[in-house]
Amino acid sequence: MPNEAIVYSGPYEVGRLRRRRDRRVEEYLFRRSIRTSNPPLEVTMCRITKLVAYFIVFCVLLAAFTGGMAVLVMAFNIPPDRPGFSKFPGLCIQPGKYVGDQKQIVWSIHNEKELGAIRRQLSRIVEGYGLEGPKRMLACNLDDSWGYATGKPCVLMKLTQALDFEAITYNDAMTLPEDAPDELYDYVVDLGMEARVNRIWVTCQVKKEDGLDVKIDYVPDRYFDAEALFTKGNVFLNDSSEDEGGTYFEDPSLRRLIGVQFSNIPPNRDIVVRCQVWAKNIPLYMGTARLMLRLTAPLQSTTPLLLDEWYD
Repeated sequence: MPNEAIVYSGPYEVGRLRRRRDRRVEEYLFRRSIRTSNPPLEVTMCRITKLVAYFIVFCVLLAAFTGGMAVLVMAFNIPPDRPGFSKFPGLCIQPGKYVGDQKQIVWSIHNEKELGAIRRQLSRIVEGYGLEGPKRMLACNLDDSWGYATGKPCVLMKLTQALDFEAITYNDAMTLPEDAPDELYDYVVDLGMEARVNRIWVTCQVKKEDGLDVKIDYVPDRYFDAEALFTKGNVFLNDSSEDEGGTYFEDPSLRRLIGVQFSNIPPNRDIVVRCQVWAKNIPLYMGTARLMLRLTAPLQSTTPLLLDEWYD
């Protein structure tokens, strides 16, 4: 028998059956494509009108919702603007970082990076006043590091701007409130009558703890001169014969800046300080600032070193 006539055993398929199977598969794919197909909608004038109407209704509802939320926020969260009422000034302190309502100043004499950051932060404030700024704060920056490199750190205190605010001051010690510390009373009593007028007094108190004796000095004075303090610019008479014009201009914001210098600070202890400004029409919650000073230093070893002969 020739090899062409031999039929091998195993699965094989007749051509007629294969064509019938392929036709059934094509019909199934065609019917499925009909059920799942999503032909493009016909573009008619009615359909376009409906789409435009839906878009307009959506925009109206979105505008109503946004307007309602804005009205609620303005009515309950944003205080009304009252241009006829005086705004109160506040008290701010530099340098440091806020932790809650307390400004924390942590530094080390041996850390040049921390000293450089503090130096830049304070210098940036006084340099904004030109030559008068560093001159006014000269006693705070004798070591060119604002006292932080020599253990006598200086903190800059500034009253925030409140245009046309007229401070009502305590012009004698007897009118000071009961909350004022005794040291402020003694300070005002020691001044002459002409030196007590038109002054916003400043006090800084250290929280009392055992073994803590921190000294505080104020640069240049212990008060803010309230005369035309919250105006944009002042013009004063100049009695000097060198000035032909007879007047000179002053930036009153420079007088809203004073320095508070601390000394005798022990290392590795939290020094809590509260500073306040005293005027009759400045609320204490607006004129109070809290800060924490901490001078970090390497700790001494408390355990004796092990000598080599102890192991013998």
